[in-house]
Amino acid sequence: MKKYLDKLKRKIKINSNLFVFLAVLTIIGVASGAIFSSLLSQSDKTLVNTYMNDFFKELETGNVINSSSLMNTLTFTSGFILLIWIFGISIVGIVLIIPFLFLKSFILGFTIGSIITNFKLKGIILSFIYIMPHHIINILIYILISSYGITVSYKLMSSFKNKKIFDFKKIMNKYTFILIFSETLLMISGIYETYAVPQIIKFVLKIIK
Repeated sequence: MKKYLDKLKRKIKINSNLFVFLAVLTIIGVASGAIFSSLLSQSDKTLVNTYMNDFFKELETGNVINSSSLMNTLTFTSGFILLIWIFGISIVGIVLIIPFLFLKSFILGFTIGSIITNFKLKGIILSFIYIMPHHIINILIYILISSYGITVSYKLMSSFKNKKIFDFKKIMNKYTFILIFSETLLMISGIYETYAVPQIIKFVLKIIK
């Protein structure tokens, strides 16, 4: 088992400084989204609160269609990862990946902030269940694929600018492996989010109602 873990570790080795930069960017995005949710106009807050109440009522009554929810979740997360991956094999990938990652984290922060704003103390508990552990895993995956995408894009741009040839096949093999690895983890995370999270939230709502 250790042998396979060491092999996996070598395959997904990334630039630590770039990873930290993207992690900080993500934290800023989440914080910005949470703050923005509290600055909405009263009419916008009402719309968001209505949506949140309807969503959690559906969870309580068991009206969430798991198969449909799973497909939507996987399409959304996998599509985002694939888009980042495609950006990485272009020379303009760097200027596209960073804002997309920020936007993704901003949306997560906005959702968390909206839950807490709407449900107060109960919202803190619900938001914790909403993000743990699947959304944390997803964020780490987004940072991972983004860091590789930026690295590949930079090498392409540098090669084009300096007219140097590099081993594109080797880089693409590793980059493709990262994509498959990321998609696999997202699928596991999506299954947990679709089938386990609604049941946990439903159980908690009965306790803290």
